[in-house]
Amino acid sequence: MKQLQLSFASRTEKGRHPALRLRKTGRVPSVIYGKSGSFPVSIDDVEFRMLMRQKGDAAATIQLSSNEKTVLTIITEVQRNTITDRFMHVDFQEISSGEMFTTAVPVRVKGEAYGVKNEKAMLEVVRHKVLVRCLPEHLIEAIEIDVTDLRAGQSIHIKDLPQFEGIEYVGDPKGIVVACVGEEAEEGTKENEAPTTLNKK
Repeated sequence: MKQLQLSFASRTEKGRHPALRLRKTGRVPSVIYGKSGSFPVSIDDVEFRMLMRQKGDAAATIQLSSNEKTVLTIITEVQRNTITDRFMHVDFQEISSGEMFTTAVPVRVKGEAYGVKNEKAMLEVVRHKVLVRCLPEHLIEAIEIDVTDLRAGQSIHIKDLPQFEGIEYVGDPKGIVVACVGEEAEEGTKENEAPTTLNKK
């Protein structure tokens, strides 16, 4: 699990104009949501940019610190300017050690599927992230799926994903994560037929 560090400062002014003034000083308006409600804060743009490079696409906890308090969080939303790529706003969710929480963990596919290599099939990643429920100390960075043995017409479902200590998958166990789509499926010759689940030894 990645646990990253970031400093923050409290802010009292809200609204568009105070947010614009903050951004001009190199700060990013942010909000921390917790059990006791939400409170507005600001973070340094350069520090946050460095943190996001460290984090990459991995799931991670963020320890936010100020002179007054320290809060364990996860990032729930990041808003960026599509033209300048500057960070506009960040939402953090407070979490607590010893308490379960739900978050999204990225899916990473490894290997070349048998169906792609030998059966002219196409690999389709249906879910790039999967919801999990766990304690902060059990959070994993990513879920790695080996698709080497996946044949045309077979799929990997949520119920087929690797098991990790303290991790509960959230959602329909039959939900497809990765599918190896063959020519027949693309042509619709097996309409409404459920994909075959990959049998794992």
